[in-house]
Amino acid sequence: MNTQSHAIINIALLSRKATPHLHRYTLIGAVLPDVPMFLFFGVEAFILRHPQSLIWGERYFLPEWQNLFDLFNSIPLFLILLGIGYWRKSNAIIICSLSLLLHAAGDFFLHHDDGHRHFFPLLQFRFHSPISYWDPKHHGGIVSAIEILVTIGASVYLFPRLQSRFMKGALVFINLISVLMYVGFAVFG
Repeated sequence: MNTQSHAIINIALLSRKATPHLHRYTLIGAVLPDVPMFLFFGVEAFILRHPQSLIWGERYFLPEWQNLFDLFNSIPLFLILLGIGYWRKSNAIIICSLSLLLHAAGDFFLHHDDGHRHFFPLLQFRFHSPISYWDPKHHGGIVSAIEILVTIGASVYLFPRLQSRFMKGALVFINLISVLMYVGFAVFG
């Protein structure tokens, strides 16, 4: 799934009207697993100046990068963090952990050949889903459209729960960008 979809869907699923101050921890959990991907792309594209075909065709699959990606997508580590949250009676850690687990669940079922080892470091197992959120060879066009629709639905649910105009504006802006990216990808490939 796209990072912005993780964020919006996770906040909608984990939000409660009485606890909007916990949205930031949901956001952290929704975005944190993708941070190494942004780091990877920044290093590979802007520092090392590799072409896109090399970045996504070879460099992405290097063991060094894969280990970092998988560490930040590790369900066992997220479960340990969740246990710490319950032990410490910390709603912030619990919400962040649940958001991390939701992110992992979404990615687990939406990556065909570029998925993570979600049980790293305990297992080397990598699930190859029959569908992909982006790859047209594995229903990416349909899955992306569904992702956009679910994200918009989550946004409609979430919109009245947000307290500031800034957050409401950010939610609308993120949805507009997501739709424009989807249309651009559908039209231009």
